[in-house]
Amino acid sequence: MNITCCLCIRNCEKFLPNIFRNLDSLNKKFNNLSIIFVYDNCSDNTEKLLKEYTYTKKYNVFLINNNTNTSPHRTQRIANARNKAIEFMYKSIKTDFHFMIDADDVNCNEWNIDLIEKYLLIDTWDSLSFNRPSYYDMWALLYGDFKHHCWGFKNNSVNVIEYMKKDIIDKLDNLKPDELFECISAFNGFAIYRTPVFKNITYDGLYSNIKNVITDYERQKNLEILRKHIPNLYIDENHTEICEHIFYHVNAIKQNNARIRISKFCLF
Repeated sequence: MNITCCLCIRNCEKFLPNIFRNLDSLNKKFNNLSIIFVYDNCSDNTEKLLKEYTYTKKYNVFLINNNTNTSPHRTQRIANARNKAIEFMYKSIKTDFHFMIDADDVNCNEWNIDLIEKYLLIDTWDSLSFNRPSYYDMWALLYGDFKHHCWGFKNNSVNVIEYMKKDIIDKLDNLKPDELFECISAFNGFAIYRTPVFKNITYDGLYSNIKNVITDYERQKNLEILRKHIPNLYIDENHTEICEHIFYHVNAIKQNNARIRISKFCLF
């Protein structure tokens, strides 16, 4: 297996030692490992630590300075960085699977490398993310009739998040051990991708662009379902940003029939 890990980084100095430890553990299990760090505009010692790590490792580590990444929208800056990583990967590295990894406290605990290996040998998914003791990444999550992002509602987005969080936890808890949860988008800080299925698919963090692939009818249906539980709920069409993973996953489904799944098991 050829595996590439993609990490987009800004001011992650305090998390990097644990991130490096996990990447080294991954390399012990998989010999054909490459790592791409894309960083930009760091004001701490992140750049210094990344360069030290890059120069001392014997396996393939690539460091990309993305200092022109200056969009006023945080989600678009993250999307630009992720796109920079996968663009380099497709051009320069032979890859069967790529891992998209957040370089913050989410990934500081030790990874279950055996769980990763188990799923790499199972062909029932194209994108796979993992559960957590308390599922937290509602921002990237779409499933079933929930096709509008959780922060895209007026007045009651917090209640939407609480409702969806309880629902997704119940659904994952009720899965059989060998069953994966089918969804539209999920990330949770760490996700594995079957690389050929996602070729020519890019990230985007602007709500105006996701509106081209999720219809008004689908958003309205989502709203009607939530209104049964949450009163005075309206879609906020002025919310500029959207989680960049949603655009990536939805387009992969529409263009390549990608199978986006969640494991009930925790990776860390």
